[in-house]
Amino acid sequence: MKVSLSWLKRYVDIDVSVEELCNRMTMSGFEVEGVENLADTMSRVVVARILKMEKHPDADKLTVCQMDVGEAEPIQIITGADNIFEGALVPAALHDSHLPNGTHITKGKLRGLPSYGMMCSGEELCLKEADYPGAEVHGILILQGDWAPGTDMREVLNLNDVIIDFSILSNRPDCNSVLGIAREVAVVLGKPFCPPKPEYQTVGGDVHDHISVRVEDYDLCPRYLGRVVKNLRIGPSPDWMKQCLKGCGVRSINNIVDITNFVMLETGQPMHAFDLNHIKGSQIIVRRAADGEPMTTLDGKDHTLTSEMLVIADAQSPSCLAGIMGGLDSEIEDTTRDLFLESAKFRRDNVRRTARSLGMRTESSARFEKGVDIMGSAFAMERALQLIHELDCGDIIEGVIDCNAGLPERRVLTVTTASICDLLGVQVPEEEIVRILQSLEIETVLADGVLTCTIPSFRDDIESRADLAEEVMRIYGYEHIVSTPIRGVITRGRRLPERIHGDTLKKLLCAAGVREISTYSFISAKALDQLGLAEDDSRRQVVSLLNPLGEEYAVLRTQLATSMLTVLATNASRKIPAARFFELSKLFQPYELPVTRQPDEVPALSLGFYGPEEDFFTLKGVVEQIFDRFQLPVSYTRSTEPYLHPGRQAAAMAAGCDEPVAVFGEVHPTVAARFGLEGRVYLAELKLRPLFEAAEKIRTFYRPLPKYPASVRDLSLLADATLPAAEIEKAIASAIPNVLEKVELFDLYQGKQVPEGKKSISYSMTLRASDRTLTVEECDHAVSRVMKALEKIGVTLRQ
Repeated sequence: MKVSLSWLKRYVDIDVSVEELCNRMTMSGFEVEGVENLADTMSRVVVARILKMEKHPDADKLTVCQMDVGEAEPIQIITGADNIFEGALVPAALHDSHLPNGTHITKGKLRGLPSYGMMCSGEELCLKEADYPGAEVHGILILQGDWAPGTDMREVLNLNDVIIDFSILSNRPDCNSVLGIAREVAVVLGKPFCPPKPEYQTVGGDVHDHISVRVEDYDLCPRYLGRVVKNLRIGPSPDWMKQCLKGCGVRSINNIVDITNFVMLETGQPMHAFDLNHIKGSQIIVRRAADGEPMTTLDGKDHTLTSEMLVIADAQSPSCLAGIMGGLDSEIEDTTRDLFLESAKFRRDNVRRTARSLGMRTESSARFEKGVDIMGSAFAMERALQLIHELDCGDIIEGVIDCNAGLPERRVLTVTTASICDLLGVQVPEEEIVRILQSLEIETVLADGVLTCTIPSFRDDIESRADLAEEVMRIYGYEHIVSTPIRGVITRGRRLPERIHGDTLKKLLCAAGVREISTYSFISAKALDQLGLAEDDSRRQVVSLLNPLGEEYAVLRTQLATSMLTVLATNASRKIPAARFFELSKLFQPYELPVTRQPDEVPALSLGFYGPEEDFFTLKGVVEQIFDRFQLPVSYTRSTEPYLHPGRQAAAMAAGCDEPVAVFGEVHPTVAARFGLEGRVYLAELKLRPLFEAAEKIRTFYRPLPKYPASVRDLSLLADATLPAAEIEKAIASAIPNVLEKVELFDLYQGKQVPEGKKSISYSMTLRASDRTLTVEECDHAVSRVMKALEKIGVTLRQ
């Protein structure tokens, strides 16, 4: 919020330096982002009177002027301008002067004659017509009025001012106004706050004779006020108002428009003025727009509205986008004679959504989005009418239209002074607490150590004891907080188990040549379509953000595949020949939709590989390393993940888990193409809770060497081609669990020597007992048991 020091001084007596004021405001919670001293923009530029003019003897287009610049003797300045005349007052930049555009002026010679400065145009002084009459005329700026030669041009242009830029926190919308900042300045300086007291005269009549107002949607517009002003006298604004607006970066237009802008900046309440004669049917209707309803705004842009947007309409069509911008037909022009003045409160979230949907951002919408005081709407209206009366801009009709659904009662908080001091850890005297709160316009009554505080309507952020304590402390001064040593038992901190296991996992993966990536937890809602997930897939139950950064970050992700594929695609597009990445993050699974509580945050791991040396088994090897490191026994089976190749994917199942703890395989070519990936890409996603739970159990890293020798038996089997190898291995292990040490697949064949629909698959079984050497009969018996178990799943010995 940019505020000029001279504007602040209208409401509070500031008798300290700008530096001290900024320091005090910063310590009270209003950080100063910048200070601009307008006087620093130019130096040694003064008012000069042209005493005598002569043609340059050696240049037809140059004029030699003798100038009175307030010094003992006139000085000579040579110019090529043709709009000057003897006796004219002009701005003159003297030797060693600086202009606002950065130009440094020094004395010199023009065609052999000395020139001790330069006469300035409005452009060279960075002025517009609204800043000074004649500023945009081609040639030298001719000054108006009877200024004494030598007068500093900063005084003429009212540049002896300081602009202070305050950072306003989102919980203090009341300070998005000059009065709000002035109120805080008065508190920190201990000075009286003197806001304007609106007074004006009306010319009689009744506002209801000229217009009617109907609010159809009080949920979006809790309060709407209107007044009528007749017989407008539109013209330029006074200089003091122009300077105030310019200091805040607002261009002067005319007295009526300037008054609405001035009141918005002064009070924080945006206002809008309608040409009364352009309001069809002499009625204002505050309503939701119809879907597809068109409207052209003041900036000349056409918009198509939706039923979620609030408009101010007349009997035929919308005249204004509520809280954002007026319509082109309602614009105040030089020919406007009667106006309808609006002051209202609109719901902040509706204004924000409408402005974002239409791509519009205005000073008005910015204030409504942060929130305006529902009671302040009436004060702003009164203030605007006061200025219309003082500047003689029109005749004010008697009566006010005030449509509301009931005005809120002021909030009352009851707390003890002791509880405030306990919360702060500082003993603040009771009378000082009362003084501070009352200076902030919080009506406070103290009785037996109990404070009864009535909160003003513009301080909607004060809701509890903590808020009152904060107000006391920031004004009392943070320097009163004394550092004290920690008391009590000091415990040693440690990382959470999940963090410890996550670090272990990262070390393992980095050792396997996999690089870590980190991506946003927000993804596009369309990303799930790229994966080809079914409509009833549980991963489509996503949490949508109310205020997303954009379409690409609209929902919380329930899978990591899309983020990994996006990163792989980015690297591939930049000609990176091979990559191995992992991401350790969380999935957000809602318990129900719409969301009524925080979603379940499921820790997960994503792996993504591509390159000439990568295949299904290199990915499977890394996955197996992870399970071995955390000693989580798993079995592998087929999976049906839609974004993976149907014949090159697998799932890892753990005991006690209904769902796979890992799914991995080659990415389906169609899915890869959707992400712009060529060639084979491999992906894995692991749920980490079973891993971390296994890590909490007692782990065995040492096993003694066997005392007795092992026996090895090989089996060549004939099985259905569709039977997973994992099923065969599971049958073997269940048949002889006490003596089977290891089973390894060493051959797989399908061809002419094998019947159609069958496959030859060979295993090596290592048999060993821990307490004896197995006999030949025991080994044969074990093989016999294995074959009986295999026959149950349709597997026979190959003949």
